[in-house]
Amino acid sequence: MDIMDLASKGIAAITKGFGRKVKNTVRAPESPQEKPITIAGETWQLGFAGAEIMPDLNAGKTYYIAGHGSGHVMEGVLTPVSMFAAWIDCGGEEGILWLSADIIGLTRVEVSGIREKILASDKIKGCRSVNISCTHSHSGIDTIGYWGKPNAVSIPADGKDADYMALIFSTAVEVAEAAYAARKPGKLFSGRIEIPGGLFTRRNFPDKHEILTRVRFVPADGGKETWILNFGAHPNSLGGDNRLLSGEYPYYLREKLAAVNVLFTIGAIGAMDAAELDPDDKVNNIKLQGAMIADAALRIDNDRLLAPQIRLLQQPFYLPVGNYVLTLLAMRHVMSFKPYPTDQTDIGLAIMSEMTYFTLGDQAFLLLPGESFVSTVYGSYIDKAHSVVGEGPEINPAPLAEIAGDPALIAVGVTNDMTGYVVPPNDFLLNPTQPFLNGVKDCNGLNHYHETNSMGRGAQKAIADNFTRMVAAFRADA
Repeated sequence: MDIMDLASKGIAAITKGFGRKVKNTVRAPESPQEKPITIAGETWQLGFAGAEIMPDLNAGKTYYIAGHGSGHVMEGVLTPVSMFAAWIDCGGEEGILWLSADIIGLTRVEVSGIREKILASDKIKGCRSVNISCTHSHSGIDTIGYWGKPNAVSIPADGKDADYMALIFSTAVEVAEAAYAARKPGKLFSGRIEIPGGLFTRRNFPDKHEILTRVRFVPADGGKETWILNFGAHPNSLGGDNRLLSGEYPYYLREKLAAVNVLFTIGAIGAMDAAELDPDDKVNNIKLQGAMIADAALRIDNDRLLAPQIRLLQQPFYLPVGNYVLTLLAMRHVMSFKPYPTDQTDIGLAIMSEMTYFTLGDQAFLLLPGESFVSTVYGSYIDKAHSVVGEGPEINPAPLAEIAGDPALIAVGVTNDMTGYVVPPNDFLLNPTQPFLNGVKDCNGLNHYHETNSMGRGAQKAIADNFTRMVAAFRADA
C-alpha cells in the first residue's frame, strides 16, 4: 500500500465521520413537489442584454484560471468574458429570465443568491423563473473555489475572489433588468443541424449527438434577431498550460455572429470536446471552433414557428454525494456546500440541487446541473461486451429524452448548479485503491478521470428519478 492509498483511506474515513455528524445534527426537509406554471398569450416578447464580467486588472489581485489544474494564476487576457440575459414572455405581464455567463459554473448556493437579487429588483415585474447557465469556459476565473493555490490548510485553497463574485452578482441583476426593459414583440422559431465531426471524445461513446440547436427570435420591428444556441462541447481547448483569461470558442462564435444577439448554452458535455481543428495553434483552434459552430447556425434551414406559450417546472431534488475528495474540499470551505443526511451513499450525505423543464411552444428544454454524459440524455449506451464493469445497459436508468418521450429535447448543462460529471453506471469505473482521488485506465487504455469529478455512481439515477416525477407532473397538468 503506497502513500496515495493511505491518503485515500484517510479521506474516506474523515468524510464518513462528517457524514455521521450531519446525520445526527441536520434534518433533511421534504423536497417540495412543485407544480408546472403556464404563461400564454397572443405574441412572443423577448428582450436581450449583455455586459462584460472582466476582473479589475489594476487592483493588484491574484485571479485563478478555472477548469484544469489548481493554482493557475491568470497572467493576462486573450478575450473578454461576458454575461447575457434573455427575457421571454407571451405578450402579457409574466415571463421568464434566462442568463448565460462565460464562467466555469456556480453552485446552487450562489445561484440562489443571484436569483434573490434579481427577483427583488423593482425594475422587473412578473418574473416567474430565473435560470443561470454557464458556458463552462476552462479559461475563465474560478467561481466555484477548487482551482485556488494549494496550501498547508487546504489542497487546493478556495480560488474565488470576493470582489469578482460580487461583480458576477451585480452584473446578473444589471443584464436581467436591461433584458426586461428591452423586450419587444416578435416571432419565435426552432431549428437544428448536425455538425458531422464537430465533436470528439476519449471515452467509448457510440453516439456523440453532434447536434446544434437554434431558437431564433425575429422582432416585429425588423431589428436585431436573438438566437439561443446549444451545442455539447467543452470550451477547454486552450489546455492546462493556458494562463490567459478567455471565453474560448463561445467568444469567437458570438464574434462571428455579431449581426445577431447570441445567448449560448452548452449541452451534454460530459467527456465531450469540440473538434480539434488546428493542433499546432490553440488560439487559432478556438477561433476555428467558433467559426465552425457559427457557420452551422447560419445554415439551419428547418425553422418551425413556435406558438406563444411557456410551460415550466422548476424542481429541487436531493443529489446523493459519494465522492470523498469533493466532500473533503467542501468540508474545508473550498466551495459553497450545504449538506443533508441520506442513506444512499456510504458517506451519508446529499446536497439539494435542481432541474428546470420547460417548453417554448412545442420545443422542450431541460436545464441540468453539472456535466451529463450524452448517453444519459439521449441514449446509445455501451453494450455489455464493451462495458468496463461487465454489465449491459439494463443497469442504467432510462435516458432523459426517453423519459420525456422527446428525442428533440434540448439538454442544457451546468445550469443553476455545478455538480460534476454524470456517468452511466455501466461505464463508471473507479480506481480500486484510490477512489475519487485518482483516475484509472480501463482494459482498453481509456482514462476514467471523469468519475473522480462526479458526485458518484448514483448521480444519474437521482436525476432520472427526479425527471420522471417532473414529466408526470407536467403531463398531469396539461
